[in-house]
Amino acid sequence: MTIQVLETLGIFSLTLFLILRKPFGLHEAWGTVIGSVLMLVFGLVSFSQSCQTVLEGASVLLFLLALMVLSALLDLAGFFEWAAILAARACDGNGQKLYRNVFLLGAVTTAVLSLDTTAIILTPIVVAFVQRLNLKAYPFLIACAFVANTGSLLFPVSNLTNLLFQEAFHYSFFSFTLFMLVPQLVALALNYWLFKFLFRSSIPKTFDKSLLPDALSAVPDRLFFNGAVLIVAVVIVGYFVASLYRIHPVFVASIGAGFLLVWGAWRRQLDHRIWKDISWSLFPFVIGLFIVIRGVENIGLSNIAANMFVMADKQPLIQVPVIACATALGSNLINNIPMALLAISALKHAHSNLLDQYSALLGCNLGPNLTIAGSLATMLVITSARKRGENISAMDFLRIGLVATPVLVIGASIAAYCVGCLHID
Repeated sequence: MTIQVLETLGIFSLTLFLILRKPFGLHEAWGTVIGSVLMLVFGLVSFSQSCQTVLEGASVLLFLLALMVLSALLDLAGFFEWAAILAARACDGNGQKLYRNVFLLGAVTTAVLSLDTTAIILTPIVVAFVQRLNLKAYPFLIACAFVANTGSLLFPVSNLTNLLFQEAFHYSFFSFTLFMLVPQLVALALNYWLFKFLFRSSIPKTFDKSLLPDALSAVPDRLFFNGAVLIVAVVIVGYFVASLYRIHPVFVASIGAGFLLVWGAWRRQLDHRIWKDISWSLFPFVIGLFIVIRGVENIGLSNIAANMFVMADKQPLIQVPVIACATALGSNLINNIPMALLAISALKHAHSNLLDQYSALLGCNLGPNLTIAGSLATMLVITSARKRGENISAMDFLRIGLVATPVLVIGASIAAYCVGCLHID
C-alpha cells in the first residue's frame, strides 16, 4: 500500500470512530469536520476539490434546510401535537389501534417531512402523550425509531440518502416515487405486522382516553395553523408539478418555507423555538463527510466496489437482494450516510442501471434498523427519548433489529425487483 492509501484509510477510520463512538462526548459533526481538515492538511483532497464537492452538494443542503424550516414552523403551529392527540382520540380507548395510528403517523411524517422530523419533533411528542396515558413507552418508542427509517423510501424528501441519490442520478420526483411506492408499502406492512406480533404482550389492550386533551388545545393560532397546513399541502403537490417541468424541488420547498415564515410573522407566531427544531449540526456533519468521502474516492476504492456491482449485475435474479444486503450491512458498519456516498461513487464508476441504484438505496434506508449506530435518525430518536426518561439499550435494539431488518430488506428487495421487471423509468 502507498502512503496516500494508508493515510486516507487511517483518516477515514478515525472519522468513523469519532462519529460512532463520540469519545469525550464529542458531537458527531466534529468527527467529520476533523476528518475533512485532516484530508486537506495531508493533501489527500485539494482545496479546489473540496470546494467543488461542497458546491455539488449545495442544493441538497439547501433542500434539507428548507424542509427543516417547514417542519419547525409546523411544530410552532401545533400541528404535530394536534395530529398525535387526534390519532389517539380516534382509537376510542383501543390500545391496538393506538399503536397502529402512532405507526401510521410516523410513516406519514417521515415520508412528507423527512425522518429527521420524526426523530427530532414527533418522537418527543409521542413519548410525552404515551406517558400521559400511563402506558409503557417502549413499544411506541421502538415504532418511532424504526418507522423513521422504514418510512423513508417513498419520496426524495423523505431521507437525506434519497436526496443524495436523486442529485447524483437525476431522478425526477415523480419517477422516484413511482418506483418506490410498492417497496415502501411492503416495508411498512412487514414492519407493522412484525412489531404487532413481537410486542403483542406490551401493547396495551385499552387506555383511558379521558386523559387526552382536546386536539385544538395544541393549536395556538387557528389561522396560522390552517395556513401552515395549506402551504405544506401545496408544497407536496408542487414537487410533482415541478418534476414535470424539470424544476429542482429545492425551489418548491424554499418558496413554501418562505411563505410560511412570512405568514407566521404576519400572525405574530414566530419565536426562538423555530431555531431549536432545526438540526444545525447536520450541515457541518454532511459537508465534512463530503470531503472525507472525496478523499476515499481519490485512492480508487470506488473502483473496487464498482467491480462488485458489475459482478452482481451478471446474476439479475439475485442482484437486488445482494446489493441491498451489502449496503444494509455497510450502513451499520460505517453509518448510512457515508455508505450512501460510497455507494453512489461506486455505482457511477460501474455505470450502473436503475435497478442497481434503487437496490443500493433500499439497503441504505432499511439497513440502519439493525443497530442504533446505523443512522443519525435512530440516534436522535434514542437521544430524544432519554431526555424524557425513556431508554433503549443498544443490545435491546440489536435484538429487535436482528429479527426485523433482514425481513424488511429482503421483502422490499423482492418488491423492487418486481417493479424493476416492469421497466419503470
